[in-house]
Amino acid sequence: MGMFDTVRFRYRMPDGVTGTDFQTDDLDCECEFYEISAEGRLLRWMGDGTRTDTCFDGMLTLSAGDGYHLYFEQGTLAWIEVYSQGDKRWPFEPGRFIPDPV
Repeated sequence: MGMFDTVRFRYRMPDGVTGTDFQTDDLDCECEFYEISAEGRLLRWMGDGTRTDTCFDGMLTLSAGDGYHLYFEQGTLAWIEVYSQGDKRWPFEPGRFIPDPV
């Protein structure tokens, strides 16, 4: 069984999926937890409960029922691709972010 990290992303994906927790092996693969903020920043959850901006730049692959490629430019999410829909890219839209339940 491989190691992976968990990424929480409360977002309505271009294919309609509204899952929140995804797996990736593109980061440290140390069973760490990350979150993508409403502003499109990849944050790492620290041991004391705080979150630190990773300033991630490049492609991050997330998987759940389907798979997604997320493209970060200068630390901010810019584009999303859905595996099953080929090379089509959708821009990151903060308005599609799903707020935490109260």
